Amino acid sequence: MNPMALAFNAVFPLLAFMLLGLALGRRNILDRATTTGINRLMFRLCLPLGIFQSIYSADMRRDFDLTLALFVVISGAVLFVLISLAVKRRKEAADVAPVMVQGVHKSNYVLLGLPIAASFFGSEIGMVAVLVAVITPLVNICATIAFESARGGEQRHDGLYYWHMLKKIVLNPLVLSSLLGLLANFSGLKLPAVILEGVISKLAAIATPAAMMALGAGFDFKSMKKWAGQLAFVCLGKLIIMPLILVPLAVWLGIRGANLLAVLIFSGAPTAVNSYSTAVSMGGNEELAGEVVAVTSLLSVFTLFVFLTALGSLGLL
Repeated sequence: MNPMALAFNAVFPLLAFMLLGLALGRRNILDRATTTGINRLMFRLCLPLGIFQSIYSADMRRDFDLTLALFVVISGAVLFVLISLAVKRRKEAADVAPVMVQGVHKSNYVLLGLPIAASFFGSEIGMVAVLVAVITPLVNICATIAFESARGGEQRHDGLYYWHMLKKIVLNPLVLSSLLGLLANFSGLKLPAVILEGVISKLAAIATPAAMMALGAGFDFKSMKKWAGQLAFVCLGKLIIMPLILVPLAVWLGIRGANLLAVLIFSGAPTAVNSYSTAVSMGGNEELAGEVVAVTSLLSVFTLFVFLTALGSLGLL
C-alpha cells in the first residue's frame, strides 16, 4: 500500500467519527450533558485503561529506546518553556494563558498514537506503546505547572502548595494509570486473559470513537469567532510549528520508522481530549479549552495526512 493510502486509512476514521458526532449533536441525540458524561467516562476509565494496557503489554526490555525517550523528554521540556514564554508575551487573561500553553504542548498521543502506528506497522509498534509511559506524565506535569503558575497568590511558593501540585499530578487518572502499568509490567504480574482481553481491552477500544464523536457533537462554530486569535496561535503552534521543529531534528538524530511516527504524533497530533477536563478542573477557560480540542482535532486530519504522506514518500516510515 502506498504512503498516501496508508495516511488516509490512518486519519479518515477520525474524521468519520467527528462527522458522525456532529450529525448526532445536531439531532440532539448527543446533547451537551451526554457529551460531558462521555468525556468524563473517557478521562476517568477508558483512556486510563488503554494507557495501562499499552504499558502493561509492552516488552520494556526489548522495545525500550533510551535515545528516543530522552529526545522526547528533553525536547518536550524545552518546548514547554518556550511556549510558556511566547504565551506570556501575549498578556492573555489568567484563565486563558494556561489553556493556550496546554493546547500547544499537550498532544492526543494516547488516542491517536497507537491506532495510527498500527495502521502503518501492524502489531510491531514497540516503542510507540512504551512511549505512552514517558509522554503521559510529561505533558500532564507540564499542564499542571501551567495552570497552577497562572493562579498566583502569596501561598504559591509554600511547601504546601508544591505538595498539593505533586498530589494533583500523581492522582491524575492518566498519570496514575501509567505508573500502575509500569508497576505491573516490571513486577511480572500476570493478569488473566478474561480480564485483560475480555474487559480492559474492550473498554479501552471504545475510547477513540467515543471521544471523537463527543468532540464532533460539541462543535460550536459561533464561539470560534470570539477566540479566533487564540485558536490561530494554538493551531499554528500545535499542528505545524512543533512537528516542523521536532521531526527534522529526530531524522537528523537517526530516528526512523515507528519511532519517527511516535515523534510526529507527539509533536503534531491535536490537543489531547482530556485537556478540556483538565482546564475545567483547574480553573481554565472552559469555552476556549473545548474549542482548542475541537478545532485542532478537525484540522489535524489534514495536517497529519500531509506529514504522514511526506514521511512515507521519503521512505522514513
